Amino acid sequence: MDQSPLVIDNGSYTVKFGFANVDDSVATPHVAKNCLVKDKYGVSYLSNQVKNIKDISSATIRRPHELGQLVSWELESHIWDHALYNPEEFNGFDVVDTAERDLVLSEACMAIPELSKHSDQVIFEEYDFNSMYRTCVAGYMPFVSSENYRIISGKETEDNVDNVTNNSKPITTDDDRDEKIGPGLNNEYRDYQLVIDSGFDCTYIVPVIKGVPVYKAVKKLDIGGRFLNGLLKETLSFRHYNMMDESILVNEIKEKCLFISPTSYFDSFKKKDEKGVVYALPDFQTSVMGYVVDSKHRLAENAQSITLKDELFSIPETFFHPEIAQLLKPGIVETILESLSMLPELIRPLMVSNIVCTGGNFNLPHFGTRLCSELQRQLPTDWTCRLALSRGDSSLFGWEAMQTFAQTDIYKQFRVTREEYLEHGTDWCTKNRFGYQTWI
Repeated sequence: MDQSPLVIDNGSYTVKFGFANVDDSVATPHVAKNCLVKDKYGVSYLSNQVKNIKDISSATIRRPHELGQLVSWELESHIWDHALYNPEEFNGFDVVDTAERDLVLSEACMAIPELSKHSDQVIFEEYDFNSMYRTCVAGYMPFVSSENYRIISGKETEDNVDNVTNNSKPITTDDDRDEKIGPGLNNEYRDYQLVIDSGFDCTYIVPVIKGVPVYKAVKKLDIGGRFLNGLLKETLSFRHYNMMDESILVNEIKEKCLFISPTSYFDSFKKKDEKGVVYALPDFQTSVMGYVVDSKHRLAENAQSITLKDELFSIPETFFHPEIAQLLKPGIVETILESLSMLPELIRPLMVSNIVCTGGNFNLPHFGTRLCSELQRQLPTDWTCRLALSRGDSSLFGWEAMQTFAQTDIYKQFRVTREEYLEHGTDWCTKNRFGYQTWI
């Protein structure tokens, strides 16, 4: 009896993992932080153990990913062991025997071949998985279920955006599908998509045609969650308190408070005093992470706080205007247009009307609608920009697509078994199956 494949979206900020259970179409993955934290007392906390830390001040964070590439399997393997063999932490989830499990794994787009070979060695020789399929998250997005996303159109007015997102038809092209995709899933497959994967380390623009990423047109924007954290650190340290060593606190402030300007930076700047937010800093007695001061959570006596005004929207505005952070690089709209210019002119309007957004940065309020409106202004008048956004947590959007892909016949056809790996070796896996060099 074949067991359900194990699906792991190995992101640079969190690891999303779970079984591809065919009977449970609304399954949500378990999430483990992809880091090792050491506090100022020298105590180390692995992955989700960070929530047990009592004093987050001056904590140092080490991650297996650097510059978007998985460079430290020595640390990553410990995090995987914590995630896969820890039923007490993850509601009974336990991979009893990896030798009988198939693996569906995500990796960085344009991963360095030597690092990919290292991943193959760990998966087949140390974890001893039965088979594996591995590609970037964008390669799985054509299989995402239409129930998991909503659609925004660039030509609709702001008053009608909610109606569009609730009543739009799924992103599809033609109805003639290859029957090899799998039973019952043919209508969930899209032939032409432009995937925007905005994660912790960077943002990738990946055109996908017939399920294959067009690597010649892939563009990378070096702005992600890590960059926003660094810029927010510098801004808060200059205007309020020194927070250059408070990585965990600054990340918490970013996730709770920051947003993208709905229309433009200047409109939000005019209303910065009205939309100001007071954030109470932690005292490590009543609060470890701090909290946003509102009607339910009052500011305690003698509590330190900071008032955030234009920092709320000026920090994430660097996605559209990197010059705010003294970066002489194109913004996300220009990067998308540059990627489109590398594609055949005939399919460019089709790609623009089939944009899929994934990654944790799209949890920032108004990011999708602002991106859609900004991009629509740069396109020819007869083109329509349409974005697909996750209905839930955008950071889990990629895992949901991977879960659907693991139920198709295409997956069973193109995965690499342990026997094939042992026969041909790591070079064969990278060059002939999973490496991007095959498509260049």
